[in-house]
Amino acid sequence: MSGEKQSRRSFITAVGAGVVGLAVGVAAGSQLLPSGEKVVEKTVTLEKTVTQQGGAATVTRTVTAGGTARPTPTTPIKVGAQYLFKGGGAVLGLPGAYGLRMAIREINEAGGVLGRKVELLERDEGATDATVAEFRKLVLEDKIDYYFGLISSGNTPAVGPEAEQNRVLTIFTDGCTDILFEQAVPNPKYVFRITNIQSSDAFTAAAGGVRALFDTGAVPKNAKVAGIHPDYAYGRLINDFGTTMLKKMVPDVEILQPQFVPLFQVQDFSAQITAILAQKPDVVLTSLWGGDYINFYKQALGFGLYKQTKVITTLGFGGSPQTVGKDHPPGHIMGVHANYWFTHPDWTTWPINKNFSEKFYAMWNEWPSFEGEGAYVSGLMWKDAIEKAASLVGGYPDHTEVIPILENMGYYGPAGYVWFRKKNHQGYKNAVTGVGGEDPTYPFATMTQIFSIPIEKVSASAEYPTSKAWLESLPTGYRA
Repeated sequence: MSGEKQSRRSFITAVGAGVVGLAVGVAAGSQLLPSGEKVVEKTVTLEKTVTQQGGAATVTRTVTAGGTARPTPTTPIKVGAQYLFKGGGAVLGLPGAYGLRMAIREINEAGGVLGRKVELLERDEGATDATVAEFRKLVLEDKIDYYFGLISSGNTPAVGPEAEQNRVLTIFTDGCTDILFEQAVPNPKYVFRITNIQSSDAFTAAAGGVRALFDTGAVPKNAKVAGIHPDYAYGRLINDFGTTMLKKMVPDVEILQPQFVPLFQVQDFSAQITAILAQKPDVVLTSLWGGDYINFYKQALGFGLYKQTKVITTLGFGGSPQTVGKDHPPGHIMGVHANYWFTHPDWTTWPINKNFSEKFYAMWNEWPSFEGEGAYVSGLMWKDAIEKAASLVGGYPDHTEVIPILENMGYYGPAGYVWFRKKNHQGYKNAVTGVGGEDPTYPFATMTQIFSIPIEKVSASAEYPTSKAWLESLPTGYRA
């Protein structure tokens, strides 16, 4: 136990001293870090010097206000957002939009942000060129102040540089690809992302599969692993990272030739299912998501696929929970992008999750997915960051004064503790996956066994240039 705590503390240190620089709790007055350290604010500063004294983090702050404090504008804050509202991606996009709308509704009902109401301008997310064009309209024509959203990993690497160029403070709520901060925006200033990174998604799926399937003897150590994935950045990287992690953890597995299919363009998966069965795999790794996964699993039932092999998904439970029916076979790994399932953390021990889930259900007549939780928390963190910046600078803050607050921010949300790494503006929280099954409480398939994995076990620490470099450094037989 002590070794695990030390590992987590080392990881938090690598994330950046700013994590202990500011912790904003959902519960009023919450200022305790996961390690039990307490934040003590003595003075006021945007540049933080953190010292450790007997386990307590003392934060010294200094500010040069300079002149008359800026008054709060009387106009609404314009917030732009893009989500997949149509087609197979809406299974994930709509819950994301619901979460952000819910946060903004709560903010406005409580008086807005420093007295300013928030106006939400939603636009469609689609193919990359169209998504970028709509983003530019939000910036140049609608004159938005802030931006949230995006689901697809194909879109964040394209919109991210646009947000940086136009100096729009942006929080991506998904679009998880490692490419965003490793290549497209390697030194972000205005762009943040709250979802767990894609490599963590793949590593978590593999780790869950090893725990539930390999270590229990449900599949042999020399299992044959087939794959089927969407043919774009997300699917390609999940195949790469997921199979590499499986080989690290279970060296005797045999990786078979995977299949890649166009995203949301295949209605009939019979040819792909037949090809998988011909490989006689013990395990199928898949990153199909949204409408594609729903079509795949329903058609695979008729072929008996789930009786002949075990399936590891990264996003089997990624959409609105009710979209996967009780006809889905139990005993398979049902991923949630390594982020959140609405019954975890347990409602009794973590009432923040209970309150959020019940409010979400009351508002939208469905339980929240990880997209809804992430967008909701993003909105509340954004509000708190603006108000904290205002208290520090003695007036209404601009983006450059809000950014260091977010860079040093942690938050207790429905999924638990989430924070941004200062170096790359990536969000981190403990990873989640689980085994699907049936619970009489709900009229849909749900998680009957949940794995919560410390995020440092499935994420590269700050000293590694890429997630792949971290993965390749792991010893054979690694366990998360």
